[in-house]
Amino acid sequence: MFKKKQSLREKKKHARSIRKGVGNKLASGKTETHRMSWGESEDEKGRKRYIAYPSITFDKKGNKKSQSAQEAHKAGEVYNFKTKRAARRFAAGSWKKGKDRRAAMKQYRKRVNVLGKDRKTV
Repeated sequence: MFKKKQSLREKKKHARSIRKGVGNKLASGKTETHRMSWGESEDEKGRKRYIAYPSITFDKKGNKKSQSAQEAHKAGEVYNFKTKRAARRFAAGSWKKGKDRRAAMKQYRKRVNVLGKDRKTV
């Protein structure tokens, strides 16, 4: 399930580059192209690793549908991390830029403070 090691910068750049031109229009006026999730996995040596991946995708007509980690892996959209915190932060929106990133990380910090650090919900 794992490929060559990517730097965090490369992971963020790749996440921003996929799915240009498609998306789901939200009531707020923004366009949703990703809804990142995270989970646990094992590498080929059996070591625990953490992954982040988009949990929605779009068909050829532009309709939104859910996507599993296996489907994301086939599409090359799985990002690997050594720590749970790194995967959670990436899934929460650390890959975004500018105002969107600041808003996503502010919301992430609120959830971490309310839910506790070991909760799986992002």
